[in-house]
Amino acid sequence: MFSKKNDAFGSKPTPLPKDYAAPIPSREEIPVYTPAPEPTPSIQPMKPETTVLSAETEFKGDLGFSGDLHLNGRLEGSVRAEDGTLTVGEDALVKAEIHGQDVVVYGKVQGNITATGRLELRGQAQVYGDVRAAKFLIEENALFTGRSEYLGERTDEKPDFSRLFTKLKGDAKTPKAGA
Repeated sequence: MFSKKNDAFGSKPTPLPKDYAAPIPSREEIPVYTPAPEPTPSIQPMKPETTVLSAETEFKGDLGFSGDLHLNGRLEGSVRAEDGTLTVGEDALVKAEIHGQDVVVYGKVQGNITATGRLELRGQAQVYGDVRAAKFLIEENALFTGRSEYLGERTDEKPDFSRLFTKLKGDAKTPKAGA
C-alpha cells in the first residue's frame, strides 16, 4: 500500500510500513444506507385532449364530445358537450343548438346556446339566437342578436325603481289619448 503525498509537483506516493493496518471504524461510525421512500403516485385526472375540426370540415347531425373542441369548419345540427370548452373559430359557420359547459365564439353561430359555465363572444363573433349562461361576456366588436338568460344561482329580488323617479311624480298632467 502507498500513502499519497499531496504535492503540487505530482511526486510519487510514499510506501506505507509493512505492519501498517487501516483503522476499523466502529459500528456507530459506519453510515447506514436507508433508501429514500418511493414517491406516492398522485392520482390526477388526465387532461382531456383537444379535438380540432379544420376549416375544410363540414358536418351535419348531432355532435357530442367531452374535453375541448376547436371547430373551424361548418356544422349544422346540434352540439352537446359533457365538459370542457367548445371554441368556434373565426372562419367557422355553425347552425346548431349548442349545450355545453364553456363556449367561446369567434365565428358565426345561428341557434340557441346554453353554457352552464361561461359563454364568451370574442373578436368579430356573430351570434343569432337566444343564450343561457352562468357567465356571459361580449367583446366590443362582437354581435349578439337575441335574448339572454342568467343561469347562475343568484336569487336577488327584482328592484322597484319607480320610487326613484321623483321628478315625474306629483301633479304633472299627462296628455290623454285622443285629446
